[in-house]
Amino acid sequence: MVREWLIAFLAVACGVSGLVAWRALRRERDNTARLNAAIQSIEGNDFSQIAELSRFDGPLAPSYRTLGVIGQRLQWGQEELQALVNDVTRELRQRKEEAETATQAKSRFIAAASHDLRQPMHAMGLLIARLGQLPLGRGADTVVDNLESAVQSMQDLLDGLLELSKLEAGAVAPNFQAHPIEQTFQAVRTALSVQARAQNLRLRVRPTDLWALTDPALLQRVVMNLGHNALRYTNHGAVLIVCRKVHNGTGVRIEVLDSGRGIDPAHHQHIFQEFYRVDGESSDVSKGMGLGLHIVARTADVLGAALTVRSALGCGARFSVTLPIARPRQVPAAADRTVVSPRGVQIADLQDLRVLLLEGDHKLRETLEGLLVSWGCDVLAQADLESALLQMQAGGFMPGVVLCDFALAGWASHDVMQASSPWAGVTVDAVRRHCGEPIQACLFGGPSDASLRAQWQEQGVVVLDKPVRPAKLRAWLRRLRAVGAPV
Repeated sequence: MVREWLIAFLAVACGVSGLVAWRALRRERDNTARLNAAIQSIEGNDFSQIAELSRFDGPLAPSYRTLGVIGQRLQWGQEELQALVNDVTRELRQRKEEAETATQAKSRFIAAASHDLRQPMHAMGLLIARLGQLPLGRGADTVVDNLESAVQSMQDLLDGLLELSKLEAGAVAPNFQAHPIEQTFQAVRTALSVQARAQNLRLRVRPTDLWALTDPALLQRVVMNLGHNALRYTNHGAVLIVCRKVHNGTGVRIEVLDSGRGIDPAHHQHIFQEFYRVDGESSDVSKGMGLGLHIVARTADVLGAALTVRSALGCGARFSVTLPIARPRQVPAAADRTVVSPRGVQIADLQDLRVLLLEGDHKLRETLEGLLVSWGCDVLAQADLESALLQMQAGGFMPGVVLCDFALAGWASHDVMQASSPWAGVTVDAVRRHCGEPIQACLFGGPSDASLRAQWQEQGVVVLDKPVRPAKLRAWLRRLRAVGAPV
């Protein structure tokens, strides 16, 4: 009997011990699962499970609580760091907005100031050109030359500021198309050959049959500025402009090389900054105001072109512009225009060229009329279209060229000045209808949209930005006479 009771007691004891062990094992298993979940949440920057660590019991409870304290501190550190990041981000965003606002304000100010200065600068340049044609007293010729040089520098700075304001304001939208680079080279060759001859330099623009995917007007501006810059800093030797394939035939690289004094590599990272001038040039106004290369860099950014420079003191300079190559296409006949070099144009080639001049400013109209007459032109100058048409009808005056201030072009609405409409205004259209011929016309001032200007030029209407340089106006009139403009 005793033996049976002992066996029963042992069986009950074993059962109780197994139950206690099973419960303890399950508790530790649950604790371990919660611990793993807490550790994983901490690793994932989620501290929501930290509170669970303080409720653990058993032999490892102190370790659990220590881990909980560490996790809590990590959570506090994360919250402080996030708050700091939020503060810094908010401050950076505020400063970025302030910088953008300041840049926009600067661009608006430059554009407004440049616009307001254009008319008096336009008049000043014409007056000086007219003054230089008059018989002057002893020593006055030198004064006029110095005055003309100073005005030229002011006009260059004004043009640079206006161009820079357009680029910074994002007002320059490229019109990408397949473009024959030779057309750009022809324009650059014609424009820079006079300056090269005046400096006794050799200008070589190597012909090319390559095409690029680019905006023709913006590309011409880049190459023209680089070529002008090369001539400006070259005292003897030559300037070479070439184009070749690169990147296994997927790109074209236009290079402008000169035999000038070169640029120290220490300045290479700074010469594309606005108003930056290499040491020793700060007092030489003839070297520009440090805007040319900055405008080139900003324009290259708009085109998505890679701009590089290789140069060293005494070794000249090589500026390169890399563009994607394009497949050649058939050029429309209207765009294939003969460009006559000034080398073959005679100075007296404006004799009896009939010009209709429309300018609302009385003094400016008189000055420009006198300048045109001194070039040999037969001029009808009027303040408005109605008066001009009456005088033309009464005197039988049939102009070969129309020169018109843009303010008198006769826009019906602002919407007409969109790039989708190539129409150049009421005035030019009315004169052409009166004469029954597509007379060549030139607008003084106008919109900066390059594609719109290109469409106008195809219709025989060009835009000369104010202040209009007399030499540029005269060169344009000579080219018209050279290609057969009526007298």
